[in-house]
Amino acid sequence: MKSIFPAVFWAFFTAVTLLGSLAQGATKVNPPGQFFPVYNYQDDWLVYNEQYKNYVPFSQGVNEGTRFASLYIDLVKNRRYSLLVHSENESYLFLEGALQNRIAGGKWQELNLDSLYRLYHKDELLLTLYGSPGIADKTVIICNKKKLTDSETIGPARSGFINIKPITFSPFGTFAGIALIIILILNAWIFNLNPLSFIRLINPIEFFNNDPRDQLSKINKPYSNTVIFFVAISSMMMGFTVIYLSINRLNLFSVSTILSEKVNTLQILGDFCILSLIFFMLIYAKYIFMVLAGNMLNLDKQVDIIFIKIVQSSYLFYALVFLAIFGLYSNHINWLEASRPYILLPFLFFYAARFVALYVVAKPAGSLINLYLFSYLCVIEIIPLIVSMKFAL
Repeated sequence: MKSIFPAVFWAFFTAVTLLGSLAQGATKVNPPGQFFPVYNYQDDWLVYNEQYKNYVPFSQGVNEGTRFASLYIDLVKNRRYSLLVHSENESYLFLEGALQNRIAGGKWQELNLDSLYRLYHKDELLLTLYGSPGIADKTVIICNKKKLTDSETIGPARSGFINIKPITFSPFGTFAGIALIIILILNAWIFNLNPLSFIRLINPIEFFNNDPRDQLSKINKPYSNTVIFFVAISSMMMGFTVIYLSINRLNLFSVSTILSEKVNTLQILGDFCILSLIFFMLIYAKYIFMVLAGNMLNLDKQVDIIFIKIVQSSYLFYALVFLAIFGLYSNHINWLEASRPYILLPFLFFYAARFVALYVVAKPAGSLINLYLFSYLCVIEIIPLIVSMKFAL
């Protein structure tokens, strides 16, 4: 019995040693020397599951025969970095389901994540490799490309130091913060200028107030400072909404013909100022047409009431839209792709509901001709709805 234990011990020791040598001898793919690895996606591979109609984690025992393997690449968190793709065998690279190029066996393919973000305008990008079965020969790494100014030889005292730099905000994120500050400053200015009118104008209940003795139009005229500021803020929030939709490739009213490429914050701010000015002028052009139509049949008072209610409802609606977009974008919630076919339905519903509400709340008593004119005034207000229907349906 004593001779058996040494034999078992040496057999066990030999097996462990051989396994250790095999593990150490396993090939490890390293990126080229000019790249510093940041994150390896080796444990994040996904495969498409027909049963669940979605991507599920890759399983060695179940999916080892599949030739497609996919990854979700976060473009927002990995700005300023490069994506390196490697395959031991010849493979094909797909981005968002579209074939990009062929990756030769044993070669590295470099992708600039900033360029991909500007091209696709998405927070996450679906990358797929098609080639040999399994994922053993496939490698995808987030890397930081070394600059010429980077020190290649760091002293022994600092050899373990890694300088982690914060990821910069995207141009639209910086612009959104600036726009929020501007809008908050203007709101605070109006409140200090005329707190009573401000509180009444942001109160949704006031929209349905049709008491002729207590109308907002009696203390606020369309050309008063408070209303002008409200129109300006509403125009800014409209411009912000249109820019957000344009960045996400929803070209409402073909605004891309007058806007820049939005590659930096200054260009987006320039587009924001242009759109805000255009919307401001269109709102008051609408008021001028309403005045001209109202003078034909002595409905001057009704014009002011309708215009104030239009400004009030536009402010409340676009403030809600502005806060929703700002909150969703700040939390990196990718909601637009799934709801793209229905993105304009809230705007259609808002303009249609306001048209009915204006007719019910501010409808003048009188002859049929007065009612006809009132309907005409409301139709002037609903023109953006009619024009935008072709983009939503």
